[in-house]
Amino acid sequence: MRKILFITALILIISILLAEEEEIKVKKPFKAVMLSLFVPGGGQFYNDSYVKSGVVFALEGTLLGFTAYHHFKSEDHYDKYKISGSEEDYNNYLDYYYKRESDLWWLGAVVFLSMMDAYVDAHLFNFKEKKNRIHLIFEDNIISLSYSF
Repeated sequence: MRKILFITALILIISILLAEEEEIKVKKPFKAVMLSLFVPGGGQFYNDSYVKSGVVFALEGTLLGFTAYHHFKSEDHYDKYKISGSEEDYNNYLDYYYKRESDLWWLGAVVFLSMMDAYVDAHLFNFKEKKNRIHLIFEDNIISLSYSF
């Protein structure tokens, strides 16, 4: 029995090694993550998800714009507070400061989710081609699985 299993495994391994491979596009997940980290929507663009790339680019750009706006407004109100000592200027400063902090958290969350999306998309890039190699066959009360090399 062991000899039969060994010979079957050996034949299977040889057939895998000698099989002709189709050229399937492969995307590198680490590259997609790094592009998504440093370029807004870059990982999605690398994975050929152009609409998603545009959405991520617009969202990250908007959040960066809000963050910069709230930062400069908080600095202005803080400068006014230093000159006047007014409680209203200080409250305005705190209001813009907290808005800036909130924007930074949202920006970090969007960048993180963008990176994870790019990572998963890179892994699943050629999923359809791989899925087409596997076939489930129902014949005469027998279920079998066929895999094309």
